[in-house]
Parts: sequence; structure tokens; C-alpha cells
Amino acid sequence: MKTISASLAIALFILLSLSGCEQTATSEQATSAEAVELIPVKAVEEAKIEWFEGSVDEAFALAKAENKPVFLYWGAVWCPPCIEIKQTVFKSQQFIAQTKLFVPVYLDGDTERAQIYGEKFVTKVYPTMIVFNPAGEEITRLHAGIGISAYNTVLQLSLDSMRPTSDLVETALEDPSSLTESDLQRLAYYSWYDNEIALPEDTSPELFNTLSQVAAEHSPTLSARFYLQYLVMLSGEESTKADPAQLRAILESPELMFACWDYLTSYPQPIMAALDGSEAELESLQNDWATVVKESRHDERLSTAKQMNGWSPYLVFHSQGDEVQPLPEDVIAAVREDGKAADEKTSGTHSRQSVINTVSGIYMKAGLTEDARALLLAEIEKSNTPYYFMSVLAYLEEEQGDIALALEWRKKAYEASEGAATRIRWWARYVQSVVRMAPENSEFVQQAAMAIFDGSQSLDDAFIGFNFRNIEKTAMALEKWDEENQPEEPVLNGFKEGIAGLCDKQSADSPEWANCQSLLVADE
Repeated sequence: MKTISASLAIALFILLSLSGCEQTATSEQATSAEAVELIPVKAVEEAKIEWFEGSVDEAFALAKAENKPVFLYWGAVWCPPCIEIKQTVFKSQQFIAQTKLFVPVYLDGDTERAQIYGEKFVTKVYPTMIVFNPAGEEITRLHAGIGISAYNTVLQLSLDSMRPTSDLVETALEDPSSLTESDLQRLAYYSWYDNEIALPEDTSPELFNTLSQVAAEHSPTLSARFYLQYLVMLSGEESTKADPAQLRAILESPELMFACWDYLTSYPQPIMAALDGSEAELESLQNDWATVVKESRHDERLSTAKQMNGWSPYLVFHSQGDEVQPLPEDVIAAVREDGKAADEKTSGTHSRQSVINTVSGIYMKAGLTEDARALLLAEIEKSNTPYYFMSVLAYLEEEQGDIALALEWRKKAYEASEGAATRIRWWARYVQSVVRMAPENSEFVQQAAMAIFDGSQSLDDAFIGFNFRNIEKTAMALEKWDEENQPEEPVLNGFKEGIAGLCDKQSADSPEWANCQSLLVADE
């Protein structure tokens, strides 16, 4: 059995970080979550979600007064999976109709106070979609990778039962057999991969294995999704391995395979790492996995981006091991053909954000560096948020060993970025790249680190939510650089002076003030 190389694992992690969540498939509404993604959805252009126009607090007040649940969407204009959600789920006629029974709230991460709410709701990725009951308790978080029919089902279930997910988890831990099919559906489509606040600390992966067994009495689809979540969580365990029989059953069933497409295309490595069996058995299984998903990629149940992701397991498994063989010529030709078709049939800058991001990622996994570079360079001229693709180019050039060009793209991406939170995010990645790739250039490190204080961006909410986490990670990188390079004037000193000036503007009893102060004592 081939092993996963460290460099590939790091590369895939970076690509997933760039991509955010996996993209969502286009599908018509089915009658149940088990019938996920069977007919392509027909968008109704004249129908739109009527987003609440007031503040978040006002939305929750209205929900309480009218006894309605809240549907909260947290996203960003540059985020490819956010665009995928907008172009598929948010154009579904049934989904739009269902949102009329909620108070729908659209919260862009760059708007004023958005990061404060992001901290309050414990958002970790774009997009995050949360349903709250009228009392403001979280009912569920919707997984960004599921099909439209599953979104519709979970929304309906949220209307039928306002019981918080945390209560369902408590029941699952104490008496899983008492969970209803509706309870199991909500848990099976919960966004576990980006947020585990509903799980008690140190929850055993065995919980999801148990839920898989309980769900088998109700629905093969729900059982399959719980089983795959079990494997994802189990992958970090050294002592326990799982029987691969259920995974093979999923691969042999088209209905189950499409219902679990998000798991099968996003987590091939961790899932395989959790399985028990001989080397020959496991290699046969992953070959079958790669083949069945690859051969199903053109199914009309899938969006363009998700069709392209059908290549992912094949390419990931092929790239494992110390002696990676070149891809067969027919595979290279097929990847290029799929990428070209996806490019040509996708119009509109918003739709292309998701599709081109996916195509370029598949090209890079396939080793088609020149194809990826050409695609990204062309897209920069078309995109409303070119800084996103500049960042992908920076990653590509770093992987190819062209450090100067990689840093140039990082700088261009930061300078082109727009929006308060977005600029802090892109600044943080720029500085961390400089520290990593040009540690010998003290002047370069100093200039990059202090750019955040040049007055070109808002720092009003700099010490909360994503903003604070990005600044904190950057401060840690600068501290490490100072320790390793011992400059006459530590970069962290000037950085802390700038932070101290911002701390004075924070209310002394606020989380922002406490976070800001923590940066000033980071190296003590």
C-alpha cells in the first residue's frame, strides 16, 4: 500500500485552506434527504431571497416577536464555495420559498461589526450557515457540500422541531436509539467538519459509528454519512481501525455515492488512513474508489465545480508514495478536456469564481502547472476579486520554487484586496509568506509587518473574530522570526508599538481589549 507523502499532505491542506469549504452540487428538490441530487435544479431568476435589511440584533428581535427561526448566512465576496452556494442553493425555487418562513440574514465578513457577530456565533470558515430558533438557540449548521434537496429537508426539519443540536448530541451520547429519523437527518447533515461546538470536548469517534448503526434502521443514506464522519474523526487515532465493508457498499451504490459526494471527494486520505485490512485489500479499495467517482463525474446531478472535483480521489491516490509515476496520457488529456469544458461553459464572474478555483486546483493536483498558471493569469483579468487568484498563483509559484515571483504575487494580492476583514486576511498571508520564504531579508520583513498600520485599511474590528486570529498568527510568526534571526531591532517591537496604539482605542471591558493586550505580552 502506498503511503501519503508529507509534501503532498501539506499541499492538499493549503489548497483546502484556499478553497474554504467544498462546493455544493446543483440539484432539483427531492422528497427526502435520501433522494439527494437526482434532478438538476432550474433556477428561477425572478425569485430571490428577501434578506432582512436591518441589523443582526434587529433580526433576532423580529424572529422572537414573530416566533420565526433565523437563517443566518455568513460569507465573503471572494470565497469560491460561497459563490457556489449563491449560484445553486440560493437560486433554488423551493429554498427561496422556505426562507419566507424564516428571518433570513446575510452577513458579509467585511461589513461593520460582522467579525463581532462571527465571534459570537463561533464561525470558523466561509461560508457558514446557521439556523436559530426564535429564542436565539442554534438549531443546526448546514454543511456547505451537501445537495440542494438536503438543504431543503434540513430547513423543513428546523421548522418542524426547534430543538437545538446540542440537545440532540446529548441524547445521542446517552440514548441514541431514542433519536427519531428527523433527529438523525439533522445530525447527518450537520456541518461537523468546520465546527464542533455541538460536541463535548474529547468526544469519541465511536459516537458516529453508533449513530451509523442506529440510522441503518431508518435510512441507508444517513447511515452512510455517519459512517464516513466516523472514519474522518477516526483517522487521527493510532490504535483503532475500521472495517472497510461499509465504504465499499457506499461506492457500489450510485445513490449513496452521490449522497456522500462531499466526503468522498474531500477526505480520501483521512478516510483511507482509518481503515483496517491488508495492503492488497486497501489498495484495491482505493483503486475502486478512484475509478467509480471519476467515472461518475459527468453526472448532471452535480454542479460544474463538483463534476471537476470527481478527479480528486484519483489524483490524490495516484500521487501517494515516494516514487510517483507520471499520469497516463489519456488521463492528462481527459483532465484538460474537462477543465476546458468547465471554463468555456461557465459565464459570469460570480459563477467563475468557484469553477475556476476548482479547475486550477485539479490542474495542480494533476501536475499541469502551466495549464493552471495560464488559467489563473487569464482569470485575474476577468475576476471582480482578482486578489484571490493572485494568492493561488503565489502558492503555485512557491511550490515550483520561484520564491521571488511567489512573494510578488502575495504582495500584489494584498495590495489589490478590498474590504476591512479581507485586507487583514491577505496582509497576514503576505507577512507570513515573507517570513517563511525570505527570512534573510530583514527590511522586507519589517516593511511587510508594518504595512497594516499605513492607514490604507480599517482596523476598527481588528481584535475580534477572523481579524484577531489572523493578526495573532502573524504576531507569532514575527516572534519566531525575531528569535531565529536575532536582528538589532526586533520586528516585533515596532509591531507591538502599532498594536499598543490600537489597544488604547478599545473599551477596557471588551473582548477586543483583552485580545489586543494578549498580543502585547505574546513573547513573555
